[in-house]
Amino acid sequence: MYPEFIIRINEALEPIGLGTFEILIGIGVVVMLNYVINALEKTLGYSRKDTNRLLIFFGIGLAVTYLFSYFFDALFHYLETGIFEGGITYIAGFIGGVICFSLLIYFFMKPERKNILKILNVIVPGILLAHAIGRLGCFTAGCCYGRETTGIFGVVFPEGTNPYADGIRTAIHPTQLYEAFFLFAMFFVLKYVPKIKEHRFSIYLMSYGVFRFCLELFFRGDSRGVLFGLPPSEILSVLMFMAGVIIIIFEFKKKKDLVSA
Repeated sequence: MYPEFIIRINEALEPIGLGTFEILIGIGVVVMLNYVINALEKTLGYSRKDTNRLLIFFGIGLAVTYLFSYFFDALFHYLETGIFEGGITYIAGFIGGVICFSLLIYFFMKPERKNILKILNVIVPGILLAHAIGRLGCFTAGCCYGRETTGIFGVVFPEGTNPYADGIRTAIHPTQLYEAFFLFAMFFVLKYVPKIKEHRFSIYLMSYGVFRFCLELFFRGDSRGVLFGLPPSEILSVLMFMAGVIIIIFEFKKKKDLVSA
């Protein structure tokens, strides 16, 4: 059952051009930035000056994240339909944003080149929080929805949501909530399991890559274009997992070299 209170909140926010989707996305960004600031200053001990510089890089990375997420989704739609339009693809945006953030540190904070992976390890739980809250926003709007189901978790989305606009009037998998639950759980694992704190980023890449691939394969129902007969997020999930494997191998090799040195 789609919560009645969300409908009422959306109706109250409609006159000012907002909805629960935008509100939750905004909350997610604020929570993420607060987490990143605390992680840089309290965990890694950066000065306010260095933290501010890294925040500028992070902000640029967020802008690139949005551009990449839109571009790749539109590109996949173009390859299928010949029309360059679409929504956003999280993984494509995440990859572009991380690469941009890392390159900015590499070229403009040269003393921190060796700490790029350490920085990513520390801030990735904040990204998980923002993504999880954002997925709750996706649920309120009905975007990123799942396939039809007769299971107990099925939700019938009301008028004003994406599934309704696409003509779906039956219960479907609330894939947004499945993903939000996974992301919140992953946040607590990465945040509070001390044995993996040095490998948070690579573990995130591998774990989310596997989860998202399975979600796309078995539960997602919205159409976002195809490449080589596969949805873009399935391809990107595999790339994300492979990147995680490569990084964790590099981490263990580096640690082994330090021990033997």
